[in-house]
Amino acid sequence: MWLDCDPGHDDAVALILAGHNPAVHLLGVSTVAGNQTVEKVTDNALRVLAAAGLAHVPVVAGAAKPLLRAAPLLCAEIHGESGLDGPLGGPVLPAAPHAALPGKAPVRMFEAIVAAHARLVAAGAADARVALVATAALTNVALLLALYPEVADMIEVTIMGGCLGVGNTGPVMEFNIQTDPEAARMVFESGVRLTMVPLEVTHTALVTTSVLQRVRTHQPSPFLQLMTDLLMFFSDTYATVFKMKDPPLHDPCAVAWVIAPELFKTELLRVDVETASTLSAGQTVCDIWGQSRLPKNCTVCMEMDVAQFWDLVIAAIHAADAVSPLNVQEHSQ
Repeated sequence: MWLDCDPGHDDAVALILAGHNPAVHLLGVSTVAGNQTVEKVTDNALRVLAAAGLAHVPVVAGAAKPLLRAAPLLCAEIHGESGLDGPLGGPVLPAAPHAALPGKAPVRMFEAIVAAHARLVAAGAADARVALVATAALTNVALLLALYPEVADMIEVTIMGGCLGVGNTGPVMEFNIQTDPEAARMVFESGVRLTMVPLEVTHTALVTTSVLQRVRTHQPSPFLQLMTDLLMFFSDTYATVFKMKDPPLHDPCAVAWVIAPELFKTELLRVDVETASTLSAGQTVCDIWGQSRLPKNCTVCMEMDVAQFWDLVIAAIHAADAVSPLNVQEHSQ
């Protein structure tokens, strides 16, 4: 799996799930401006991976702005000024001891995907596709497909994004798609094998009090305390902005689809992305009733087994806790 993201509180948990589930080999991470600037989200990705004992996973900084639009939307009202704020403001995780790789994200992504695809083919894999999970604006994914069209036959793209109806940062627009509608349209029309995990599904993955209790009562540690702080900050901002008592943990749902697709109910639909309207640019127009004459191009997740989703996520958090250097540092003091 390659994970393209913009950490972001829910992206942080997606990184941990991808890095600490035994079914996944996390090849690398690319970042894109979204929840915060690309500089901040790249720093956050490095911090999360270091804290979770995943410093060996390479990170490369990607697009700083959408393909055609002047600037990313950014989402400080949910994720804070650092993009990964804690309850007291400012970054909750310590600085990472390592830096991002040099180079362009699409090039690094292509190199890693080609190498992994070759290994799968050599091993006789029944389906030798590499999972490319995008939990942010689709700018890097669009550039990858434009620069290396042959990669479409090597990958299966899963996105957290879009909605069938009501949006979050717009009346009918979900943030990741709204941030770069033109990139999303390129991906949806590319012919790549594509799965969309929309808001209707991610809004069922709620961080309830019982979830928080499962996270922090495993075995108290600095890492679990920081994870709790992250989730609590997310809870407070969601309550303020969206009037939701418990916040949805969007991005790990896309990783969960790759790990355990049996947890989801899906429909193959025609999905188009609105790019021209001043009212709804970034809307994912889902042809539920089969009225479009265009070919169906996207597997859309409609429901998720929430209990089993949380089992996956909490197991990964506890696996990260077992190897987190933050805990080792405390014991050595």
